[in-house]
Amino acid sequence: MTKKIQTKAEKLKNWYDLEIEKDKLEIEQEKLKFIEEIKKNKKEDILPQKPEIEKLSLWKRMKKVILGI
Repeated sequence: MTKKIQTKAEKLKNWYDLEIEKDKLEIEQEKLKFIEEIKKNKKEDILPQKPEIEKLSLWKRMKKVILGI
């Protein structure tokens, strides 16, 4: 068995590639955690609530138009 002797530059490149892979895995895990946290929230908790508009009867709408209220 002959082992290939790595130069310092090759060792450094291998170390750098391993660190990049670790970072990618860590980022992917953080993304998944963030997605899970978002899924726990309800839509109503995130978006502002719209005030409910009072439904007017036909007569109230006519009064509003005629009197200009």
